[in-house]
Amino acid sequence: MTSLRWGFLGAARIGHALAPAVKNAGHVLQAVAARDVNRAREFAGRYDVARAYGSYDELLADPEVDAIYNPLPNDAHLPMTVAALEAGKHVLCEKPLVMNAEEARALREASERTGKLVLEAFAYRFHPGFERAREVVASGALGDLRLGHALFCFTLDRPDDFRWSAEKGGGGLYDVGCYCVNGLRMLLGREPTRASAFQRLERGVDGTLSGLLDFGEASATVNCGQAASYQQRLTLVGTNGSMVFDHAFTSKGGGHTLRVNGESETIEHADAYQRMVEHFGRAAHGVEPLRFTMDDSVAQARVLDALFASARQGHTVDV
Repeated sequence: MTSLRWGFLGAARIGHALAPAVKNAGHVLQAVAARDVNRAREFAGRYDVARAYGSYDELLADPEVDAIYNPLPNDAHLPMTVAALEAGKHVLCEKPLVMNAEEARALREASERTGKLVLEAFAYRFHPGFERAREVVASGALGDLRLGHALFCFTLDRPDDFRWSAEKGGGGLYDVGCYCVNGLRMLLGREPTRASAFQRLERGVDGTLSGLLDFGEASATVNCGQAASYQQRLTLVGTNGSMVFDHAFTSKGGGHTLRVNGESETIEHADAYQRMVEHFGRAAHGVEPLRFTMDDSVAQARVLDALFASARQGHTVDV
């Protein structure tokens, strides 16, 4: 058996995407906690969760919870994930995993110290469409990669959303630009060495941000934001051809379209959340290694730090 008994921190909107995936993966929704216990009870009733708590500490103390899902605002990712690890739980934490590389290193240390796993919840990495994109790159069909471009933006029209709060880790780069950076790092197969960025501030956070990353033999651009119309796309150009991946990061219930050297192929929809949960269960039980480790999350955080630093300082910075 590779199932886990899950506890959800909060009854956030994103939790409604993961809850069905947990059940479909054959795992158990054991508990949910929210500061408003009525919200926890409502969530529990909807998804047949065994226990509803009015505080996060109560949930972390539950001995019948094996793994925690942490979808709290970004500033709560580090403290609550560390608390969960120290309570003996594995943690699946929403992206961005932490607010900076220093926090990522602290979380890595906590994971190593407790012997519990932490996975940054980039579900798109488990979708067959992205796995196919990786196959295309590895096949050499594009030749040597020279250029990349990742675009992900949307309109955040809820003025009370925490993503409009700088203190809570709001802004477009943290929310959707992190996908762009993550996808480019993975497909290009290396880490950038320099970063340059420009941001347009709105209500104290980056409403939109454009960045340029130097990957050595390749360079890549990032365009992201929460104050623009909805778009998402990832493009790679090599010495022998190109690949355009529409809806690269979330298919919103539909399929993905991949165009390789002008030829289109459609990848049918699959539940990336379910596939992520299934993998996490196998890794937690030692059946297979964790596919994306805390070392990857530290490297990811360093790139986000560099983009923010360049946008603030107005010049190129080292990653």
